[in-house]
Amino acid sequence: MDARQSPFLLELIDAAQSYRLPRESLLHPPAEVHALKGVSLQVTAGRSMGIVGESGSGKSTLARLAMALERPTRGQVLFEGRDLNALNTRELRAARRGFQMVFQDPYGSLDPRRRVWRTVAEPAAALEGAPRAEQRERAAAMLQAVGLGADALDKYPHEFSGGQRQRVAIARALITRPKLIVADEAVSALDVSVQAQVLNLMADLRDEHGVTFLFISHDLAVVSHLCADVAVMKGGLIVEQGPVRQVLREPRHDYTRTLLAAVPP
Repeated sequence: MDARQSPFLLELIDAAQSYRLPRESLLHPPAEVHALKGVSLQVTAGRSMGIVGESGSGKSTLARLAMALERPTRGQVLFEGRDLNALNTRELRAARRGFQMVFQDPYGSLDPRRRVWRTVAEPAAALEGAPRAEQRERAAAMLQAVGLGADALDKYPHEFSGGQRQRVAIARALITRPKLIVADEAVSALDVSVQAQVLNLMADLRDEHGVTFLFISHDLAVVSHLCADVAVMKGGLIVEQGPVRQVLREPRHDYTRTLLAAVPP
């Protein structure tokens, strides 16, 4: 597909993913887990998409496919119209500048032995080969963009709170100026008040820097703060999707109603 003809920033077409379990018997083939069972999804630039569902629904597998961290068993993953799994190593490396990821655990996702500026600058160093002085300068700009001052540059992760560490992780994701950030349960490990701060930051980045988010969560209420569209997953399938306000107001699937019933009033 010609990237110029694609109206979507990210598109999954009939994407499936299976994993083989360890063999339990020499007499029987190893069992398989079907984490995704044929998912099709379109994310338009400027319209952040939420993916919601309980643990085991396939959300994180979808995130890994979207980031080209895994190759699907079946189907395609397109970024700006290009099949990521058809690219060679050099082409994929160049494409990765356009999409970055923020993980769930702000404690485990940062190297405790590295000063923050080096952690933030890592994608620019790895994907662009930016000179050291430029890395530090850009890291300072990104830390400022997420509300952390220049004094953060030479600190280590243990010197920050959980919410601040997640801001550092977001700064790292921003440094290549990506069009898409995949956030996998990026606020679920934070206290409720800190969640709100990080979500507001993401909304500011969306509005001011044009970042589109693929936001993975088990919480429909959290998704509604950031996303224009939502897809509800259960058992490796999308059971409902549409504009987030419509899905919240008029859920069509029983599972969506169950998720909404679990949201505190």
